[in-house]
Amino acid sequence: MRKFAAALLVGLLAVLIGCSASEELTGSAVPNSRPDTRVTGQPPTLLEAGYSVQFHWTGGDPDGRIVGYQWKISNNGLDGISPRDTLTFDPVTGAEINPWHYTTGNDSLFYVLADLPGFEGDPEGFERSFRTHSFLVRAVDDKGAVDPSPAIITFTSTTIVPTCQATYPSSAPGAIFVPAKVNLGYEGQDADFELGVPTHVRFLWTDAQYEDASGNLIDISTRYQYETYGQELIDFDDPDWSPWQRYATAESDRKISFDEGLDGSLYFFAVQVRDTAGAVSIGKSYAREVLNLRIAAGQFKPAVRVVETYLGTTDQIRSDNIPAGQPLNFSWSASAERYNGEVVSMRHGWDLADVDDINDPGWSVPAGLTDQNRFAEETSFMNGEHTFWLRVVDDSGGVEVLRWSISIIPFVSRENQLNMVLLDQVQDDSTGRWPQYEGGPAMDQEEYRNAYWRFLDGVGGISEFSWERDRVDQDEANQFAYEDLVRYKVALIPARAHLNQAIFADFIPQNGVDRFVWLTPYQERAGNLFLVGEQSMESFLEQNLYMVPIIFDCPVAGYVQDGVTYTIGFGTKELADGTEIDRGPLLYPYATAGISSLDWSVPRTKWIYGRRARANEERRLSCVGIKQLKLAEDFRAHHNIGPAAIADVINTSPLMDWRDPLAGAGLDSALATSFPFPGDEFVNGIISEAPSTLTPQSCEDGYNGQCIETMFTGVARFDWMRETLWDYGDDDWPYNRYSLGDLKEICGEMALSTYVGDDGTLYPLATARTTGQTYGYLSYKTLADKPVPLADVYWGFDPYRFDHEQTKKAIMWVLSDYLQLPVEAGTPR
Repeated sequence: MRKFAAALLVGLLAVLIGCSASEELTGSAVPNSRPDTRVTGQPPTLLEAGYSVQFHWTGGDPDGRIVGYQWKISNNGLDGISPRDTLTFDPVTGAEINPWHYTTGNDSLFYVLADLPGFEGDPEGFERSFRTHSFLVRAVDDKGAVDPSPAIITFTSTTIVPTCQATYPSSAPGAIFVPAKVNLGYEGQDADFELGVPTHVRFLWTDAQYEDASGNLIDISTRYQYETYGQELIDFDDPDWSPWQRYATAESDRKISFDEGLDGSLYFFAVQVRDTAGAVSIGKSYAREVLNLRIAAGQFKPAVRVVETYLGTTDQIRSDNIPAGQPLNFSWSASAERYNGEVVSMRHGWDLADVDDINDPGWSVPAGLTDQNRFAEETSFMNGEHTFWLRVVDDSGGVEVLRWSISIIPFVSRENQLNMVLLDQVQDDSTGRWPQYEGGPAMDQEEYRNAYWRFLDGVGGISEFSWERDRVDQDEANQFAYEDLVRYKVALIPARAHLNQAIFADFIPQNGVDRFVWLTPYQERAGNLFLVGEQSMESFLEQNLYMVPIIFDCPVAGYVQDGVTYTIGFGTKELADGTEIDRGPLLYPYATAGISSLDWSVPRTKWIYGRRARANEERRLSCVGIKQLKLAEDFRAHHNIGPAAIADVINTSPLMDWRDPLAGAGLDSALATSFPFPGDEFVNGIISEAPSTLTPQSCEDGYNGQCIETMFTGVARFDWMRETLWDYGDDDWPYNRYSLGDLKEICGEMALSTYVGDDGTLYPLATARTTGQTYGYLSYKTLADKPVPLADVYWGFDPYRFDHEQTKKAIMWVLSDYLQLPVEAGTPR
């Protein structure tokens, strides 16, 4: 079979080779047939089509194939399609007037004009624009031939007329008063365009005047005048209309400015919009498309709001008296939005001679809108009268000037100061926790506190101290201010945290915003502070859901546990220049008192860091509450304190701590009892897990280079019981009465730790964690500029709940021996 096929192929080749190459094809040439075109899809209603229309088409070619189509759309006149509407070139000039467009597709969506107003039959308020068009399409075959009779469809496009409004921030029944340079806005709507807005806009600014019968020009300033005489002044064919421009989609970009008006003159501002189909708005209504404006130069100026970190906010002239050295941090905002203006410059300075003199040496910065024009560098003054000036200018030349006068409260020289003020900052409604044995008023009420402090007045007390003149009761403290404080060498302040403290409540931050503590400049340059009382340092803290210990330089503010956010630090704050700094070191306890951490024996309303139970369940008061004060041995040696001046150990007063029997053979060894002294504060001590490491502050002038010198440590009730019972021979306590599990159950999981005996023996869970912590201390933080270089004194306990005789001796050592106040001599009354 393969041989046969091969032989046949050879034979065919021979025949072909034998044919003559000179032979030609003969016959008549067949001409190329022209293609044909049909429209297969069109708008459903040709008499009222939209401005977006879709057509489908097809074509056929009897002797070839269709390779594409050419199309064009005519914009017909009111009389319908004319021959000229179908022309590609002008027969006179040869210019291309409506070219064919090529496509290989079989359909397309076309956007056409509908720009002739007054579509017949539309009801009022639903006006449409229209235009008739003709769609022509012709097929093109593979020989380049085109359909000599294009398919043609004539239709009428329609569109809803767009609408618009001229806008301005204020309105009036008549003419609106505006500045010399007025910024006007506009809005437009296009109901049948997918974006809902027009595509173009134009404006008209013209005089609001008409000519009366006598030829006089009459101002138009009311709606009645406009509707009677003025509408003809808004002519859409007026050559003063601006060119059409793109409609801005962002509201902030839809603004047009005019500054050609004369003061007191009246004008019209009109706006017109155009949509995709070429339809234009037709409205000329008063206070809608047309605004009636009266130029009122000089009546507009920016609104200005100035903020000082500690003094507050003002939008008008203001004056304040402040302590010498108080930091001043001004920032501000300004707006001309009320009249659609723009602030173009701001400038500030101190103690200007002439605020209108651009070259006045008191200006801090050039005029402008940079960051340096939005806040003032921090400054402070030690004396005198000073004025902060702010000058703000808008784009119409309006100027607002605000001034803030500052009077510096001067320091009083030491020779002219009184010796001491006793300033009570204990709110009685927060007391009442120390009941008497036989009933009656609680021992921490004012009458008992006053009876305790009376020893300061008279022989053996502070010289020239007057109970009537120099004691300020909590109820009277609202009248006591910084200018009163600087009159004294020493301020002795019993305090306890409370939102209604007359003075200290003004020092508490609010919503994370710090407030100025005027104790700081007093301590830095005027005198010494002696602050005493449980929760006294807490008086400077905002009330929050805290976890202890509070570490002031902890950069983390919050700790989330079980969906609750606890405060463990103070995070950061942003300065006016945008700088982020740690907030905690700016607060009074760290910045002025010099402490790095704060905790309480039993913080009843707080949690221990990382723990789920409330702190008073983890450290129970009957075990960790402070029973004794112990004078630090280093402190006694450093200050050369004799045993008669301050005792080594000061016990609680039996009048107040009557629930514990006195030490003796019959001492009850039970831990559980009611011990009503939970709020004693200790500092710079970590007795549980903490959110960050503790770094005590260093002070060049401090003892051993530290800002804090421990004066008193605390001895907890648990340790007092252990030592007392051991002294009486019960040296197996607490183990002969409680198991380790019992101790944790009674005292709390975080109350006790291992006690190390004098011989090195380890006793598990045999000492309270609060024992040995610093409850009273000297702070050297503000020593550098004091008139007398002596430290301030802080006791985180109420001295009158301890042995009165011994605590009064300790107080007099602080006031007379250390702070150098003279003692009243004479014979006791």
